Amino acid sequence: MSKTTAIISSGLASSSLLPPTYTLAVVSINPLSGKSSLCKRLINSNIDNYRLKTQSIHSQQNATWFYWGSVKHRRSDEKREALFHLIEHSTIASNDNEQYDNYIKRITSLTLRTEEKFQNDSDYPQIKAFPKDKIIIDGFLCIHDLSSTKQISDLLFLLHSLFKTRRPILLITTKNDCIENQSDIALQFEQSIRRSSSTDSQLLSHIPIIHTSANERVNIQAVLEVALYACDEPTLLSSKKSSHANISLSKYIPPTYEDAYRNEQSLKHVIQAEYKTLLARHALDFRVASWIKFYANWQHHASIQTFIDMFGKQQAERLYDEHTEELKRMSRQKLIDERLIPIIELLLTDQKTKLSR
Repeated sequence: MSKTTAIISSGLASSSLLPPTYTLAVVSINPLSGKSSLCKRLINSNIDNYRLKTQSIHSQQNATWFYWGSVKHRRSDEKREALFHLIEHSTIASNDNEQYDNYIKRITSLTLRTEEKFQNDSDYPQIKAFPKDKIIIDGFLCIHDLSSTKQISDLLFLLHSLFKTRRPILLITTKNDCIENQSDIALQFEQSIRRSSSTDSQLLSHIPIIHTSANERVNIQAVLEVALYACDEPTLLSSKKSSHANISLSKYIPPTYEDAYRNEQSLKHVIQAEYKTLLARHALDFRVASWIKFYANWQHHASIQTFIDMFGKQQAERLYDEHTEELKRMSRQKLIDERLIPIIELLLTDQKTKLSR
């Protein structure tokens, strides 16, 4: 994977009391690219909320875009944070009459109005009402399904249109967990983008590419990390020119999918171990054990909150049940060791005594 970089000033963290607010538009040519799944993961990392069924969002009832909510992200170096609003543009359904050129123009627009937003929120409980009447787009997340066999010509055309906005653009691939030989496919995709002979070849050679999996929660935070760097860059570089300040620049390189996947698996192992430790320390008596009581007493503990966020409440209850079953097994074994075995040994000894007479 090429070492894509995004540049940002590491200073100016205290230039404002409030973190900056950026609005990101999520766009794609393919209606099955996984836009909604990525949006859900970006806004809320809880696996139970992620598993709530959300239909594919198309252009219906004159809807053109959807507001998922906001999420705050702090840079990994702790020097900068921002609040992101997330907008998902609808895609062209097969029965729509919207012309392709008009569609491209619509999803690359930098100004949106709330009357264009999808209103039937009861069907999409995750989708929120945007707090303003007018929205200015600060950056784009261009989504591509890496498991798809479709040619990238439509993707390149969309990127060409996005480059005209002069806004930061992140190219996000999805469904990497569905691909065999992911690293090879990802490398081929990056090379096809960066070595394109189009008029945007210079821009394409530097566009950040992040390979993700919403199902496995891989590289999700990297999307927000790169977005913060990319959205901050124009403002801070402008500030540098106007103030003639000597602002030092730092670089962020998003991890490869393989590295991010390994990190996620390691994190899952740690979270599971901490939850099991909590059970071992505080769920001691299976005779009065109850998941409902245990959860009521410990639901605010960091270990159980983090575990449920990662694995879900049902899995937390399953491990609790396994723990109490293990306590029952150990209790039975202890009873056998302390009572039954001595009786058997006594009987055997008595039998040997009788035979020796």
